[in-house]
Amino acid sequence: MYRDNKECFVLGILVGGVVAGLTAGLATLLFAPKSGEEVRGDIKDHTVKTKDQAKDYVNKAKDKGLELKDSVRQTSSEYLESATATFEQLTNQVGTDLDEAKENLDKIKEEAKDTAENVKGKMNKEDKGSSKNDPTTPQATL
Repeated sequence: MYRDNKECFVLGILVGGVVAGLTAGLATLLFAPKSGEEVRGDIKDHTVKTKDQAKDYVNKAKDKGLELKDSVRQTSSEYLESATATFEQLTNQVGTDLDEAKENLDKIKEEAKDTAENVKGKMNKEDKGSSKNDPTTPQATL
């Protein structure tokens, strides 16, 4: 997983500081002209100092991790709210469009029914009228 550039930068600073501190401290301790007892005391002091620095770095890293966790939580919450709102808007729009489509379909059905009845009525009138003038139709005489 790739990390954010700021995270990598902070992590690099922390690791670089620890490595630089250890290297400089050990070089000073080992190459300084001191007695064995003094060197052991300096190593002990340097070890305590390095431990304290490491604890500080760990605490800073924990704080940054908590900040990142809170940031991710907030961002994901905002995204979820946005997605929910968008879904509701789309659902409402589809519902409205569906209602309009049903109304239009009902109107079309009604118009088709009316048109069919009109055509049927006209055909019945034409059939009655054409049978009087049709020479093949038997005519009743009085």
